[in-house]
Amino acid sequence: MRRAILDAGGSRPAPFLGIWGSVPSTNEVAKAIALDAGAVRSAGSVVIAAMQTQGKGRFGRTWFSPPGGLYLSVLVEPPADALTLLPLAAGVAVARAVRRVAGVPADLRWPNDLDWKDRKVAGVLAEVGFRKDAPRLAVVGFGVNLTPVSLPEAVTADAAGALSPPGARPPGWLPDGVDRIALAGALVASLHGALDLVREDPASLRAGWESLSPTARGCRCDVRLRAAAPMFGTTDGLDAGGGLRVRADGAGTRVVTESDAVRILHASQRPRRPPGTASG
Repeated sequence: MRRAILDAGGSRPAPFLGIWGSVPSTNEVAKAIALDAGAVRSAGSVVIAAMQTQGKGRFGRTWFSPPGGLYLSVLVEPPADALTLLPLAAGVAVARAVRRVAGVPADLRWPNDLDWKDRKVAGVLAEVGFRKDAPRLAVVGFGVNLTPVSLPEAVTADAAGALSPPGARPPGWLPDGVDRIALAGALVASLHGALDLVREDPASLRAGWESLSPTARGCRCDVRLRAAAPMFGTTDGLDAGGGLRVRADGAGTRVVTESDAVRILHASQRPRRPPGTASG
């Protein structure tokens, strides 16, 4: 594993590389490393674990991280004027790495969930601003399911097994036999490549993301927002900052940012309304 990660860095070796059987959260370990580094450069450092006891998702959600998965965080330093593209770069990185190593046509779902067979097999959490004297320093955490995942009972909403919140998808996992070491190396290399596009050719990064996401354009959706009523519309690709354009029904086009959208439900995911209820 160490050799795969060091080779993946190429001319950008990892200042710190830590591999554990279990940690609370690889992102939290990476942030602690960055905070402890002081004046020593920490960008490029990699933290890997075989399981997490307090894995994290967006908006404080829990990422269930059982033994056998790949949980990997990288400290990075993207351009200050392109921080909003970081989640897209991470999504492109995980999609390309999984497609190459696992050999499955996994698809991106905005902003950076990875789906295969209509189930979420990988997710990304990018966090910026935890080190005040280095505001560009960010940690990008990846969680990839490599073995069957059964959610704890507390995660389900009712006796029928429906997940909460509405539209949440059951977890999936990649096929048997995926080489965990090869995937880790490919993931780090792909992230470096995607960050190069952020710096040098952000239009190509956005185009690459859209090419990996069948729902990026022309897909009916229901956008659940943090501070507003749900919005119904049709996806219309990405804007220059990485936001998702949505042609809202009867209300023009709105750009939805990662901090706005708690969840986006596509047509096949919308909860069915009981007979006799009005449509929204």
